[in-house]
Amino acid sequence: MPFSITDVFAKPLFWWIFLGATFAGAIIISFLWRARERKFFNSLKRLVRAEQDGSSESPLLGVNDVEAALKALFQARKQEMNRLQMLENYRRDYIGNVAHELKTPIFSIQGYLDNLIDDPEMDKETLKMFLEKAARNTERLVQIVSDLDTITKYESGFLQLDYEDFSIEELGKEVIESLEIQAAERKINLYEYAGTGDYIVHADKFRIRQVLTNLLYNSIKYGKEGGYSKIRLTDTGEKVMIEVADNGIGIATEYQGRIFERFFRAEKSRSRDSGGSGLGLSICKHIVEAHGQKITVLSTPGAGSVFTFALLKAEKSS
Repeated sequence: MPFSITDVFAKPLFWWIFLGATFAGAIIISFLWRARERKFFNSLKRLVRAEQDGSSESPLLGVNDVEAALKALFQARKQEMNRLQMLENYRRDYIGNVAHELKTPIFSIQGYLDNLIDDPEMDKETLKMFLEKAARNTERLVQIVSDLDTITKYESGFLQLDYEDFSIEELGKEVIESLEIQAAERKINLYEYAGTGDYIVHADKFRIRQVLTNLLYNSIKYGKEGGYSKIRLTDTGEKVMIEVADNGIGIATEYQGRIFERFFRAEKSRSRDSGGSGLGLSICKHIVEAHGQKITVLSTPGAGSVFTFALLKAEKSS
């Protein structure tokens, strides 16, 4: 009897085999799909945990479904985008501030030199005045670049402190002596007050000299004629409290929380015309914080300011 495909389809056994094979295939496909799905979810969970903990191998804890995993991943990405935006704003502001600070002395130098070039027959007195002003702006330019280098090293963690034991009382006297000429020009009295106590501290002497010099110089620059600027020391036991105080123009309350920011100028009376790099107080903050301490300011407009920080005392040898 000749073979016919229709005879095969007509047999019940064929359909049972066909249905069985189809059912088995569906089970196999479903199993493979679920295995692939689980692999995807597990990979997703590991990715979320890596975002949360910074570890590519940590298993996800506390995320039990895909919705929670996606939400956690979204939050991690959102935080990352916010951080990148903050860094971009920081970079843009920093570059803008640097350019603004540098252009003032550069334009001044350029203006004086252009005048000298345009007028080769300039009288000696005017020539000397222009050269002196160009030199002063050059010094300011050097100071800005030097301070930028210093503060960049502090913020990057590359600047190391050189600790030693020294007398903060003696250092204060040295700083006062170094600024006597500037104080005399503004008729400001300088002095140091230290009560009974031990004033040997353990710190970086060179950097603390920078802090005292910057604070006292600002105190003189914004002081009142006939006023005072002083360094006051207090032995508190484990630490020495250092205050630099004056009875100058003071700082408005709304600006006191920002004066340690780079390039921040509180008001017109603290303008760029008075010189400086605009980085002095920011450098003071970084130096004090590098010593594990904090610098604060208390000021009353028209009455003066007090800058305060502490240093650990040197350990006494047994």
